[in-house]
Amino acid sequence: MDLYQSFHAFIQTNRLLNPDERVLLAVSGGIDSLVMAHLFRESGRHFGIAHCNFQLRGAESDGDETFVRDLAAAWQVAFFCQKFETKKFAASAGQSTQMAARTLRYEWFEQIRAENGYDAIATGHNRDDSVETALFHFIRGTGLTGLGGIPARNGRLIRPLLFAGRKDISAYAQANGLHWREDSSNASDDYTRNTIRHHLVPRMQEINPAFLSAAEQTLRHLRASDANLRHLLEGLLGRPDSEGMYTLDKKELESLPALTDALFDLLQPFGFFPEQLRQLAENWRQTGTEWTSDTGYRLLNDRQKLLLFRHAPAVAETVKIDPDDIMVSLPDGGRLVFIPTETGAPFPDGITSVVVNAEKLRFPLLLRRWQPGDIFQPLGMGGHTQKLQDYFTDRKLSKLEKEQVWILENSDQTIIWVMGMRLDERYKIEAESFKLLKISWVKHL
Repeated sequence: MDLYQSFHAFIQTNRLLNPDERVLLAVSGGIDSLVMAHLFRESGRHFGIAHCNFQLRGAESDGDETFVRDLAAAWQVAFFCQKFETKKFAASAGQSTQMAARTLRYEWFEQIRAENGYDAIATGHNRDDSVETALFHFIRGTGLTGLGGIPARNGRLIRPLLFAGRKDISAYAQANGLHWREDSSNASDDYTRNTIRHHLVPRMQEINPAFLSAAEQTLRHLRASDANLRHLLEGLLGRPDSEGMYTLDKKELESLPALTDALFDLLQPFGFFPEQLRQLAENWRQTGTEWTSDTGYRLLNDRQKLLLFRHAPAVAETVKIDPDDIMVSLPDGGRLVFIPTETGAPFPDGITSVVVNAEKLRFPLLLRRWQPGDIFQPLGMGGHTQKLQDYFTDRKLSKLEKEQVWILENSDQTIIWVMGMRLDERYKIEAESFKLLKISWVKHL
């Protein structure tokens, strides 16, 4: 394999970089990242080098840092280095050492990239790493995405060596007289990934000597299938509305052959766990149920749709209104406007405005959200009392729509107006009403 030509072809085919883009290389000092750095240098691309010292192997870790620092100086490229107290961080975060190191390095890489104007971050993961990752995920349990191994791109993170096996990389290093550092932990079976590399992959190669290349072809098919599936599912998800809410049609979802798996593929990126989505599928007809994700999203199961939106922090949602108030602001950005009037004609619709018998108002009025147990007398029903919960059910309001209903209440705790819906019968204007007040609701845009 001509590694240099294949390197350029892989970058171009996968659209990893434009010729004028600057890239930050993650260089540990090992053979993979060193060969990657050498290929970038030979290509004449603009790059800088970043090195993490996780302080896990004592003098060996410090030796890696010195080696990479000297390399950057010899090549006259920008060098960035950070020492991490990895074990201390792992203990405080409740993570394994490997996971803690991963978290620390990628957060730091992104910080350096953003602060120094690099367009991408490149790591030296190769084809064999990708196959081993897929096997690791398969052993632990995963979905289609996990079976695809390591993607060539993940946001600003790129892996330009995924086309090459370790033998190809070793041959290139030797042909170009490169020197690198050996990580002693790679020889240990203390980590599951090393056990896969040292024992499982060799057994696979006994069955099929071309296992690694065959596996990579399978991984490519899986990644393509996953990309196609996600594209189709994104069509079901659609775009959020102006308030950031996604609406999913339940009939369209029901037409899919594997509902639970489809829900996972759609909603896992928003932070929902498999168990939550399994419960959703099992309670598909139980409307009004809801789930909250760790990333702050709420998912409401309505009659004909699923509503997905970011959960807003609770705020005080009551406003007192005094008799001399002309306009008051609502917590959601809307406004209520109070204007004395001499006539109720044309009669307001009760949705955006009402005209009330002001003689029955007792200040201060209270603007609040509806509460379970609220009752009122809907205008036009001859004084019949109805629970708001039943009124909402008759109108087929979703749980979210109910939460957004505003109530204007008299000081004697009777409801004046269910805003956006109907005036209370007790506050309608009558022939003997001499003092009228028009109340208009200007919604937040």
